[in-house]
Parts: sequence; C-alpha cells; structure tokens
Amino acid sequence: MSSSHEKLQEDRRRRRLDNIIWLLGLLIFAVAAVAGWNHIHRPDFAFGDIVIHGSKQFTRGKILQMAGSGEPVNLFRVSKSKIVTALQGDVRVESAEAHYDFPSTLNVYIKERQPVLYVVTDYGNYAKVDKTALVMDMTDGIRDASIPRLAGVACGNAFIGDTLQNDTIREVLQFLDKLKPDAKEQIADLSVDAEHKLIIHMRYGFPVILGPVNELAGKAELFMTVFNEIKGKKVQVEYMDLQYTKPFVRLKNPER
Repeated sequence: MSSSHEKLQEDRRRRRLDNIIWLLGLLIFAVAAVAGWNHIHRPDFAFGDIVIHGSKQFTRGKILQMAGSGEPVNLFRVSKSKIVTALQGDVRVESAEAHYDFPSTLNVYIKERQPVLYVVTDYGNYAKVDKTALVMDMTDGIRDASIPRLAGVACGNAFIGDTLQNDTIREVLQFLDKLKPDAKEQIADLSVDAEHKLIIHMRYGFPVILGPVNELAGKAELFMTVFNEIKGKKVQVEYMDLQYTKPFVRLKNPER
C-alpha cells in the first residue's frame, strides 16, 4: 500500500512540475512575442519598400503620411487599405490600388485625373475640371496654358470636389473626350456664342464652328477627319464650318 501511495504522489508531483514548466514556457513565448511585436513596430525599425506607379505628385513620403507613418519605411506599420482609401478620396486621383510583392515590397498604382477644361464661375474665378466635370482645382486665372478655356457659359458657384451639372459644359466635355490627343493639343480655347453654338479656336489661329451644343453628337468624328486632312499642311485657313454633314473650309485670300 505504501509503495502505491508513494507512486501516486510522485505522479502528481511530476504532472504538477510538467504543468509549471508548460506555463513557464508559454509565459516566455508570450513575453518574447510581445517584445518582438513591439520591436518590429517601432518607428525607427526599417522593413520593406513602397514603390509608386503612375504618379509624380504622390511621393513615398506623402504615401507614408496617408498611412499614418513616416520614414524609414516599415511595412509592419503601414496599412494598405488606409493608403488606398486616402488616395481614392483625393480629387487628383481617378483610381488607386495597392498590392504586396513577396517578400517586402508594397506597390501602389495610381491613375491621376487629367484636367481638360477651365470653366469660369459666377464669381469670376475658374474651375479646372476633368472629363467627368469634377472640379479638381479653383484658380483666379488660367495657370496652365495647355488646358483650354470655355467662354460664354458659367458654371455657377463651385468648390473643389464638386461635379458640375451644367448640361452645356457636360456636352462640351463629352465632345472633347472623343478627340485624339494630338487634336486636343491644338485647341486654344472654346466658346459658346449667343446662338448657343460651340466655336473652337485653334492654336493655328482660326475658328472652327461646330454648331449648336445640343447637336454635337457625331461632330467629334467629323472634326478629326478634317483635322487629319489639314494636319502638317501649310494651309491658310480663315475659318472652318462643321455645322453640316459636309464641312466647309474658308481659305484666306492671299491678296488681303
């Protein structure tokens, strides 16, 4: 009996010791894990890199600010979703996404909005808008000569981030969106006259009459056809009339 009792007590001591060792091991692991977590999340701990694609406006420093972090890059402290959300909320950005590349690179892909038109407001300043009529910036003048101005129609009161609902402006933007880049580059400004006709003023120095704003459907194709015909040719044009199916080009009189 005595031997059996002693063996039982020995088994209990062994199990108790095993439990204590297991608990100590678990405690050491937990302490090490917390210490390791704190170490890799320190602001001065460097890990990985951020590569930005498609943008010169958004530097790595700006991306890190959006993530609530800073230099050096520490991907353990950078939230991919936070970066994408911040970019998608910026009026300069059309779309944004981010993906990790093994083992330690975060690629951020940005498609920037492109301004296509200046539109005057009721207060005399200008709204710089993209192809969807979203206001990207408000300026007190034309600061970028490569972007044409629309005269003859005002957009009312506008703020950055607004989307203009003026039908005339939206029709003009839809027309411009259908043009090829080389044709857009040659447009100095546009105007809507008293008869609500759209007139394009080319950098060549002559106007192109397109007709009523609400009848611009199909005019982009006609404009591109005529533009390609005279592109690169030394043609002295006084004006072009594209109001009808058959375009009319009035040449300058050399005797004038």
